[in-house]
Amino acid sequence: MGGNRYLLFTLFLLCLLCGNYYSIGRTFDNDDKEIAAIRQLMSRGEMYLAKPGTVQADMDSAMAIANRMEQLSRHRNTALGQGLSKLLRARTMVQSGHPQDARIIAQQAVSIFEKLNTPREKADALIELGGTYNNTDEDIPAKISCYQQGIDIYHRLGDKMKEASMLEVLGDINQVKQDYNAALSHLHQALTIYQSIGYKKLQGVYALLGSVHNEKSNYIEALRYNLLAVKTGEELGDSGMLMSTVYNRLAMSYYNIDYTRQSMEYYRKGMYLARINKDPNAIQNFLFNIGELLGKMGRYEEALDSLNAAYTQFPVADANDEGFFMMRFIRMYLQLNDHQQAEKCYRKMLGIYGQVNELMRQELRLSLSTYLVKKGRFAEAAPYLDTFAVMEQTYPSSVLRNASIAQLQYKTDSALGNLSAAIAHMVRHKTLSDSARNLAQSRQLGQLQLQFETDQKDKDIKLLVQRNELQEASLQKERVIRYVIIAGVIILIAFLGLIYSRYRNKKRTNIQLEKQQNEINAQNDMLKGLLDEKEWLLKEIHHRVKNNLQIIISLLNTQSQYLNNKDALAAIRNSQQRMYSMSLIHQRLYQTDNLGKIDMHWYIPEMIGYMKDSFETDRRITFHLACAPIELDVAQAVPVGLILNEAVSNAIKYAFPGGRKGHIDIQLMQTTEDCCELVIADNGAGIPPGMDAMATASLGMSLMQGLSMQLDGQFELTDNHPGVRISLAFRYQNFASTDRLPTFAEEAS
Repeated sequence: MGGNRYLLFTLFLLCLLCGNYYSIGRTFDNDDKEIAAIRQLMSRGEMYLAKPGTVQADMDSAMAIANRMEQLSRHRNTALGQGLSKLLRARTMVQSGHPQDARIIAQQAVSIFEKLNTPREKADALIELGGTYNNTDEDIPAKISCYQQGIDIYHRLGDKMKEASMLEVLGDINQVKQDYNAALSHLHQALTIYQSIGYKKLQGVYALLGSVHNEKSNYIEALRYNLLAVKTGEELGDSGMLMSTVYNRLAMSYYNIDYTRQSMEYYRKGMYLARINKDPNAIQNFLFNIGELLGKMGRYEEALDSLNAAYTQFPVADANDEGFFMMRFIRMYLQLNDHQQAEKCYRKMLGIYGQVNELMRQELRLSLSTYLVKKGRFAEAAPYLDTFAVMEQTYPSSVLRNASIAQLQYKTDSALGNLSAAIAHMVRHKTLSDSARNLAQSRQLGQLQLQFETDQKDKDIKLLVQRNELQEASLQKERVIRYVIIAGVIILIAFLGLIYSRYRNKKRTNIQLEKQQNEINAQNDMLKGLLDEKEWLLKEIHHRVKNNLQIIISLLNTQSQYLNNKDALAAIRNSQQRMYSMSLIHQRLYQTDNLGKIDMHWYIPEMIGYMKDSFETDRRITFHLACAPIELDVAQAVPVGLILNEAVSNAIKYAFPGGRKGHIDIQLMQTTEDCCELVIADNGAGIPPGMDAMATASLGMSLMQGLSMQLDGQFELTDNHPGVRISLAFRYQNFASTDRLPTFAEEAS
């Protein structure tokens, strides 16, 4: 019984352990899935950061992904996920321009990965932490330390690609630090590792090696590495910002050996890529370098234009960049003898002297002392020269720069009476100048050697091409050559004959065309003269018609003075008004260039003004005009004017008996594309009850109805309650001169 109990207890423990093991295994599987999801999110975030330029939308997207990673990590209590989220957050902050905030996050990520004992992630976090430091004297040691720790971890893990890329970065940093030997050591290590793994994109490390050799005045080596960088990048079809930097560094190599044409060519190539990739900092740098190159070529005005473009079109990052610009500006202004602008630059350099790092102050000391010696202010220049000499041990300069400093010291000491020191500086200047000349000679030898090698290769290529052509020519048979020559001669003769025939035909055709063109020009001149004569005759006709109508009006006016019959006087006055409406049209026609159109927007107000004066309405009757800018043919304008005259005169005479006040509304509008409507309405007494105004046999009503028929229009007279409304809807036409409707005056005649 006890044995069975022991067996049962053992089986229970085994089941419990198996259940716990299954539960733990399932938990591990879930954790792996969570980490895989977080890593996938991180890859998406890094894709946003890898895009060219710094777009705020991309930075926001990367930060949102980092927040999502952190939420998932907290939900599952995954420390590795939290570290990865902080790593992505730090990278985003650095790229967004907030390195100080990113430093705290990166340090937290390093601590998390160190506790988890995940060396690869720790190395990535150390690299990101190093990226939060600047290239200042205070920050560079910490930056190098972080990068070196990361490189050591990559080396232990066997990750040669990351090890080589960080050695390349470290070499660049040591170049900024002016530790050129360390820079060359790191860069050569990176190049060896790249070559061992078959990595082809070596243009970046080649360009850095060329830049370091430039700083060490090894111009031939610098040119060799930079040419290798350009060749490698162009063979790989690189068109990104790395290639822009490569072009910039090759241009600087050519600048240092006075190959100004080649230097300008590669500066412009680099500028083109910088503009394509929309990198404002690179564009500013190229404008700055091109300005310096133009100054070296003696083209100072163009140099100032380029420097001004770089200085004004793009923001200057800090006081160090401001110092770089002011040093170049003051040099150009001194060359142009613009001392006023040079003084402004000098003042600006003094203002930023205390704000920059010691390396930039060393650069500024040379420019400040050069300006002061140029201006004869030797006592002010002396402290800068003395400090430059002291700091030369820490920040060594090139031979040419030291020769320039020695010359400035010689001039300063001579002016201040320190003759022994002046002699010593003069001797030093001569020694350094001789060294510079020797350096220039060796540089020229290197140029000649490089040019000779290039020419020799070109000659070898030409020789090989010539040999190949001779071999191909010897394989051709003489008969084939002869037949080819004969065929070529026949084709040439046929071709020449065809050309000659076409030439003759073209010449004959040109003669005929020229003759026809002369005839056309003569006919055009004749037609133009006939047209001008026709226009003059039409104007003369309108003028005479208008004068004849005015004579008739005057005769009727004279006749009315001998009449006492009111009906006769009224008839004469009505006739005068009708003739004036026609006279006004003909007057307008001969005064304008358009001999067939009347602007009703002008005609109707002119006509109403005349009628107001004729009937002496004073202010008891007001007129409201609404006339659209419609141009009517003479054949339509005359009937419309006569209808308007009859309607308005009837309204003035009969609508307001006993001196009543009122108003008359006149409206001419274009209701549709080919239809116009004239409306005359008053608020007077209206039509007497029981009276059919349309059936009235008066001359005015008959005249309006007849003229409406002539216009092929629709004439209506209605009681407006109060007043009377007359409307005339007619078709808006454009009559030609050959088939236009006759005017009322022509019908009367």
